[in-house]
Amino acid sequence: MSGFLPDLASWALRGGAGNGDDGDEADQQAEGAAETPAQQEQLTEQEIRARRLARMEAMAAASSQAAPAAAAASGDAMIVDSPNNDTSTEPMPMEVSNIASPPRKKAAPPSSKKTAAPSPTSAPKDQQKKKKAKESHSPLDPAKKSNRKKELLIKKILNVTLTNEDPACVHIAVEDAIGLHTIAEVLATRVSLPKNQIRTIPSQKPLIAYLAQSHRKASDELKTMRQLKKDTTELQGLLEEIQRQLVSYAASSLMEPDLFEQAQDGKAQLAKLFFTTDPSQSITFGVAGSASSFYYLLCEELHSQDSSAFERVVNHLATQMMSSLKGCDSLESGVGESSPLGLTVALTSLCSHKKAALVVTKMDTFLLPPKDSPAANEVIRPSGPTPGGADLLRMLTGGERPYQKRSGPGLEKQTLLGLCLRIATPKNNPAFSPTSILRQSLDSVERTSSHQRQQLRVYQEACNQLIMALIKAGPDARGQVLQWVTDCMLVNPGATAMRPDPTKVSSSSLLLNVSVVLLKLCEPFVSDEKKHRLIDAGFVSSPSHHKGIYATTGDDALPRLGGTPDDASMDAFSPKNAFIPQCFFLTARSLALGIVPLLSQHENLLRHISHQHWELTSQNRDLHSDPHFSILVSRQRSNEVALFQEEMVVDTMRFCNLMAKVLVGLPDDTLKLMPEHFCDNICDILMDVAKMKPKILRGLGLRYVFQLVVKLLSPTYASMVRNYNLRAMLGDVLHELYLPSTGNDRRDVPSSVACDPMAGGQTFLLSDPSAQETLAPSLLLLYGEVEHTGYYDKMSHRAKISSLLKYLWESSEHRPAFRAITQNKESFIKFANGIINETNTLIATVMQKLPEIRATQEKMANTQEWGRVPEEEQSIVTSRLEDNEREVKHALPLCNKTLQMFGYLNTDKDIRGLFLLGELCPRLVNMLLHVLGKLVGSKGLDLKVNNPEQYEFRPKEMLRDLCAIFALFASAKEFQVECAKSGCNPELLVSATKTCLKLNLLTGESMKAFETLPGLVAEASRAVADDEELLVGAPDEFLDEIMSTFMMDPVVLPSGHFVDRPTITQHLLNDPIDPFNREEMTIEDVKPATELKERIDQWLEEKRAARRNASSS
Repeated sequence: MSGFLPDLASWALRGGAGNGDDGDEADQQAEGAAETPAQQEQLTEQEIRARRLARMEAMAAASSQAAPAAAAASGDAMIVDSPNNDTSTEPMPMEVSNIASPPRKKAAPPSSKKTAAPSPTSAPKDQQKKKKAKESHSPLDPAKKSNRKKELLIKKILNVTLTNEDPACVHIAVEDAIGLHTIAEVLATRVSLPKNQIRTIPSQKPLIAYLAQSHRKASDELKTMRQLKKDTTELQGLLEEIQRQLVSYAASSLMEPDLFEQAQDGKAQLAKLFFTTDPSQSITFGVAGSASSFYYLLCEELHSQDSSAFERVVNHLATQMMSSLKGCDSLESGVGESSPLGLTVALTSLCSHKKAALVVTKMDTFLLPPKDSPAANEVIRPSGPTPGGADLLRMLTGGERPYQKRSGPGLEKQTLLGLCLRIATPKNNPAFSPTSILRQSLDSVERTSSHQRQQLRVYQEACNQLIMALIKAGPDARGQVLQWVTDCMLVNPGATAMRPDPTKVSSSSLLLNVSVVLLKLCEPFVSDEKKHRLIDAGFVSSPSHHKGIYATTGDDALPRLGGTPDDASMDAFSPKNAFIPQCFFLTARSLALGIVPLLSQHENLLRHISHQHWELTSQNRDLHSDPHFSILVSRQRSNEVALFQEEMVVDTMRFCNLMAKVLVGLPDDTLKLMPEHFCDNICDILMDVAKMKPKILRGLGLRYVFQLVVKLLSPTYASMVRNYNLRAMLGDVLHELYLPSTGNDRRDVPSSVACDPMAGGQTFLLSDPSAQETLAPSLLLLYGEVEHTGYYDKMSHRAKISSLLKYLWESSEHRPAFRAITQNKESFIKFANGIINETNTLIATVMQKLPEIRATQEKMANTQEWGRVPEEEQSIVTSRLEDNEREVKHALPLCNKTLQMFGYLNTDKDIRGLFLLGELCPRLVNMLLHVLGKLVGSKGLDLKVNNPEQYEFRPKEMLRDLCAIFALFASAKEFQVECAKSGCNPELLVSATKTCLKLNLLTGESMKAFETLPGLVAEASRAVADDEELLVGAPDEFLDEIMSTFMMDPVVLPSGHFVDRPTITQHLLNDPIDPFNREEMTIEDVKPATELKERIDQWLEEKRAARRNASSS
């Protein structure tokens, strides 16, 4: 090698300026006293690294001094031809702005006293040809052959030629035998070249990319050699040295970018290398594992040489990527290097080294400022001028508004993970534009949705990989990530509101993505039953661990199932594995802030669309021409892309089932301390998916959800779970998911959800032992409790409970539980009274509204007459019709099911006996006769509305169920007497029997029993008339003080008043107070009026004796 470069390489191997020699001694070594290659090879890697920085500083000074001498001695200059690069010349997929470096003087090679060999290019061409011909006919000795192999290997790896010229390579003449010292000389020359002297065909990549590419080539070649049977030990050593030097020079270039002109933008060059669509070509890919990758070794080299410089490099790269992410607002923002996916993948690559990941998590922009710190309350305002009233203008126009640094918007706009996780499909999705959405076919919409879901899934997976890279970086980095997630929960409690405040709450996209990432984080232990026992519920009651996300006091306190943690349970959390419970309960909380609110908002949107559709069609308006309707449908399609991504929904369902398993297994003292929203969220998610996307449930096992519902509904836990809305929702889950569908059922839930695979496919309702024991009484209790949920809601809940009770009644597995119900007389009377009250209310509503609906329909059917009605009056009539139809649609389904329930329950003799008690029988008879009179009486025609099926009004089925109940009680004396006391006209019963025969509504014994009822009632009526005549003139003290009727079983109240026992019993079923002084009272407070009873009995006996004497005479 000629010129200063061998001197520079030798000087570099000796440590350069750091070796302690003076200038004269260095010159002497340059003239011939240099270390031999063998001596140079004895230098350790640590010695080379320690001297590198000093060598580079001295090299720059030597270059400036040697420029004149190098120009004069052109024969001694190093031969530099066009270097080569990799054959791949495609641009990188993303662009990161270059890092400006300060101007510096161009380095020139130092002078050397050593005489260089003549350059092959300066020799006459004929002499070169003769020399080559001679060499080609003379056999190479082993040393030359070995040297030639090394030369070809260097050319292949470094794109550098040492003897012959090649337009694709840099030519660096080396005269001595090639050894390990040659690598340092060649690379010192290569990295020192000015950019304008590197002219190759094709052109080479920037310095860092060149070094990384050469390292990969060396790794591939080394792997190949190690697989060969030949002895390549010497060549392998050369490759390993090449790898070490490449990494070392890359580290030096990044630490001191001004040392080499090619490295002035070294950090920007490195940043570009993180963007690749092929993971196998990434600098993080190692042929022998990730620890052998160029990036891993570079990080190790940087950290070992100067940890602060390493941190500066990583911080700079992460900051640049964050800056680019701030310019993205959706998946469609930018392409390649400027796309959110490209940037997130690049961040993941950056954090693939644990030390780099730790540096990223320690950045100021990784976490929100601590609560109550000055920075936390700092207000961030949108960039640009802020004239007076600007904030109000932004609010009115929907623009970006000011927000505090520690807030939901601050989390997603000022932190690294927030910038990544806020990305989703466009808010105003152009694929579902309001101007075209109604013209798109369902197939087209589905294809577009599938494509966007795939894009979103890929991006969410990239976010998951980034989180995993950070978590795997060690306990410190993992702690920072979990603190970020905790902060996310703490600053977003308002996400559960119907309309979250955008100045305080993060976007729904971020909250949904956080849930998705956390679900993936839980996946390893969700699918491993052995790890389920590591989920320690003590986390919820430990403020020092949950850090406030499960607070029991303050504005953000979360209601518990049945109590509040006491001091003894606080901070008692000490699990074997803290990460699993922490991850589990963070995920459980994230569902309440992310997926659940989105499902609720989407359900409200669907209701709005349904109402808008009905309104437009009822007014004969064109749906396609209504812009508001188009906007609503566009929003629906956009929401469903992210909300019903199948993989996410399945992960959520599996997690909900695990949540249920954890809750079922908790002791009662711990269970009551669990947040109420755990059960709420399970129910909400399952119900919404069952309604909107039921097919996704196919094949999912939800055994533990069923067990949790049965457990919390049982009478044992009724006192713990006092939230009636939650209890009602538990009943709805049983109906929607676990009750098998019937022919008239509109539910599309797959049957596999309701079936127990461990019981041969039998339904959980029938196979589960706990359900067999407790579910029937639980549902009877729940039927009364849902009274507190609201007028319309209770009708819906009770209709579902009725369907469940009917299914259980028809199964032999639950019949013992129903029989046991009759043993608790008081509870059953309360339930029976409730359904009688309910039915009376429903019947009254239906029988009042149906004639009004019929009258309005007839009025509107006469188009001429209707056209003459003023528009304002038409609007009033139409609005009243809507109200009436809504009332009937809510009331009739429950009315039908309640009548059916009366029918099948009273097929049991013991239950029928309870309905014949004095507290229930009069009210039951009055209800049945009232309905019968409406169906077969003179006003039955008033109930014949148009399209009765839309209201579920089926008069024939209703009459059949009603007459079946009459038939069941026909032989009971008490029932016959109450029919007579109610003023039942036997002709009404005769008319009903004729209708049943005509329409074949009843058959067999049931029909025969019903046919006997008119005669029996007529006979009872005569007896009642005789008794009433007997009671004429009874003393006032024998009369009920409430009803003014003759008392057969007088009792005295705490207030001292006397009433008949059936009267006060019925009153207390509805209102547990003394009717005379309004003080609280129970049936136990009522005492028998024994003395009064004796006088009444004596008086009656005297009256009967007198009548007998009169009749005999």
